[in-house]
Formats: sequence, structure tokens, C-alpha cells
Amino acid sequence: MRTWISQGRRKHISGQIAAAVISGRSVEEIIERIGHTHRATTEELTRVLGQYGYLCGARCVPARQLKEPPKLGLAQVHPTHSSCWHWVAIEDGQIFDGVWGDAYGVVDWPEDFRITSYLPIED
Repeated sequence: MRTWISQGRRKHISGQIAAAVISGRSVEEIIERIGHTHRATTEELTRVLGQYGYLCGARCVPARQLKEPPKLGLAQVHPTHSSCWHWVAIEDGQIFDGVWGDAYGVVDWPEDFRITSYLPIED
């Protein structure tokens, strides 16, 4: 089971948090490898996860194209009326969200949040 990490609502490091949850590394180590403490791109996240031996595609897959979520991966969560997104880690149906989640992989998102795409990961 992955370890949940709290993020705080005003920080913009959800990608770094999600990569730390997947890799089992500290958030500080992930931030150091990515090189910044603001919104991480898919390219930055795939690069850092690859450095730890994880295999993932270069692009996210729209959720509507998958019959079911990947066993392990990152997911992009979007509010309905915004172009902003939020990264979360997923494993075996659990969602590890540093802002709206808990250590048990349960989330309490605002009503308009939904997963729009996945970055499947093989370990």
C-alpha cells in the first residue's frame, strides 16, 4: 500500500506529491529532481518516475478511452468549470490526494471534480 502525503490547499505541488506517493521517496527529493515547487508537467513527472525505474507513457490517456482505471498511475482531476487540474496517485482503486484525501485512499472532492485522464504506470 502507498503512503498518503498531505499537501495543503494553497501549495501547487500536487504532481510532486503524487510522484512521491508512487515512488516512496520524500517530497523534498522529488522537488529537488524536478527542480521547482510549482505545477509539474506530465513530462517532468514521467522523467522523475523513470529515474526510479517506473515505466509510463509520455502522455496521459483520456479517462473515457479506458474501460477501467489503471492498477497504478497518476490521474488528472479537473473541476467542471475550470481549466486548472490537480494530480493524484492511484493504486488498486484507491486515490491518494494530498488535499482532498486521506491515508486510506478515500477522497472528499467538491461535487464538480472528476478524473479526466490517467498516466498508467508499470513498476
